[in-house]
Amino acid sequence: MIRAENLRVPTLPERLHRGVLWVAVAAAAYILAFSLATANVGTEIGNWPSTWELAIHQPIDVAFEWIADTFAWFFNPISKILDAGLAGIDAFLLWLPWPCAVVGTALLGFRLGGRWLGLFCGVSTLFLGMIGFWDSAMRTLSVVGVSVIIAVGLGVPVGICAAFSDRFERIVRPVLDTMQVLPAFVYLIPALVLFGVSGTQGIFLTVVYSIPPVIRLTNLGIRQVPQAVIETAHSHGSTTIQTLMQVQLPLAKSSIMMGVNQTIMMAVSMIIITALVGVQGLGTDVWLSLREVDAGEGLESGIAIVILAIILDRFSYAMATSGPNSAAPVPIAAAGDPRASGQGLPNHTKRYALYIAGAASMVSLLIVGVFVQPLRDFPDALTFTMAGPVNAMFDWMAVNLHFITSWIRDILFRQLGYSPIHTLLLWLPWPAFMVIAAALAYLTAGWRVALLAVVGLAFAGIGGLWDVTMDTLSQVLTAGVFTVVVGIAIGVLASQSRAFELALRPILDTMQTMPIFVYLIPVIMLWGIGPLVGIIATSVYALPPVIRMTTLGIKEVPSQVIETAQSHGSTGIQTMLQVKIPLAFPTIMMGVNQTIIMVLAMVIIAGLVGGGGLGQEVFINSIWLRMGHGLVAGMTIVFMAMALDRMTQGNRKSSIPLSAVR
Repeated sequence: MIRAENLRVPTLPERLHRGVLWVAVAAAAYILAFSLATANVGTEIGNWPSTWELAIHQPIDVAFEWIADTFAWFFNPISKILDAGLAGIDAFLLWLPWPCAVVGTALLGFRLGGRWLGLFCGVSTLFLGMIGFWDSAMRTLSVVGVSVIIAVGLGVPVGICAAFSDRFERIVRPVLDTMQVLPAFVYLIPALVLFGVSGTQGIFLTVVYSIPPVIRLTNLGIRQVPQAVIETAHSHGSTTIQTLMQVQLPLAKSSIMMGVNQTIMMAVSMIIITALVGVQGLGTDVWLSLREVDAGEGLESGIAIVILAIILDRFSYAMATSGPNSAAPVPIAAAGDPRASGQGLPNHTKRYALYIAGAASMVSLLIVGVFVQPLRDFPDALTFTMAGPVNAMFDWMAVNLHFITSWIRDILFRQLGYSPIHTLLLWLPWPAFMVIAAALAYLTAGWRVALLAVVGLAFAGIGGLWDVTMDTLSQVLTAGVFTVVVGIAIGVLASQSRAFELALRPILDTMQTMPIFVYLIPVIMLWGIGPLVGIIATSVYALPPVIRMTTLGIKEVPSQVIETAQSHGSTGIQTMLQVKIPLAFPTIMMGVNQTIIMVLAMVIIAGLVGGGGLGQEVFINSIWLRMGHGLVAGMTIVFMAMALDRMTQGNRKSSIPLSAVR
């Protein structure tokens, strides 16, 4: 129990002196950077020596060409089989009368989560057709469905093997880390080399990107089964296989299904990437909107992706939470109870009456839909569009708010943000920058992260990507600093106003579920193209985590601590700066960590609109099928992401959780 009389209010020198020191160092570095940018100093002094660059991309290119030629007999049949299966599922879903799909989705939702989930899923499916994306949604569903089945079919056995072997788990873990951090565009190159432009390539990309969660959570779920239960099964004569199938997997069902849920969500997030290799669906609609800079069409297709993702998320989450652990115990019928003599069987039939009626209605709709054209294809009379008003709104903003948008782009992001940081990073001699990076990593996260930072920078230099890496890092830092400052400010306001928090919540939900590419369209309409556009889109995309975690951390500060501070005469501002924020600092840093990871996820996307840096390097090399160059650029992003992730996590041992305040 927390006792207010035992609490001592942390003062600014005690809790924030290190923070003040870091702020002073950052301010001095920024002043130097701004002065260098204003003076237009040369940046040649900081270049990595060209004589130290190695052609490490060449053996990678040779290896993949050899694999493609040698194992064509293996990959070509797989491609044909998957293409045929995908085409068959596409044809079936497009042939299926739309009322059957709506009713079937509603019944499945009712079966898994009750009437409200059934109603929500049925209405949401109907809305997909009403905004004109029925056929695209069906094609997307077929790709996601096949990919998830393959990912689960491969991931669960791998997770089981990892649960039974610590050595195998140690081998698999770094592979999964790399798969989750490596930009999805890097996978385009081997997929094109091995499978060509086809639906199989899209399935390959989706499976590779989405398989880690089901492997991790299968491993975790089986390892969390109590050892006493396993020993009891063995003592009753169960073999290892019997124990796995009859004890461990059923008890780990919730964890495994949660992994399936995450795999489904990651598979949905890949549908725009797979559209680059010819996979039809909602991703293609987003790409067309981006190419035509049509914000209205892009918003509609983004909403369609969000709706499909929410439906699949609710289904998989309901399956994950309906395991044996959550089931209510079945009462034993007492003597004289009608259920004991079988007189209650009609009630059992009544329980399934709704399902029988639903199945009958679906069969009826299927038969009628085959012969009635309006029930076969979604009728145009029921569709509507929001594209016109949305485009008109952005056109008005581009003309009438130009004085604001131009100031944000040219002054706030370019002159005060990107230009000084970019100049400083390129001006610093590379040895000095490596020393500074290692020192920062050591002070924030220890010597292992310092070594990781040095190795990552050396890899970028040896690979001939030093300048490109500095460009990307300057974009990441600009977007990250802006996002963190604005996000913490909004989070503080939300923590102090319940009404503001409630109004902000649906906005944050939409921002977190909207596909990344959709952000580019309105940003391009308002700001054009270039690196600053990528920075602005990145800042908007990465805001939600730091806002949510700041709000959560401040609201979790014990009320006794706040009352003690106020009883000592602290004002509202003093309590916020000296009590709430210091105690919420670990939670806030978790939000900063997630924000930095989301900023890095946008590096590739920014490269599509002229953002330059490593993202553009990966994208161009994926188009030209240069696996070596693309992999080197992708691994450089991986090193950057891992180092920044560890640095923003910091030394967890030194942080004081709120639960430790007694």
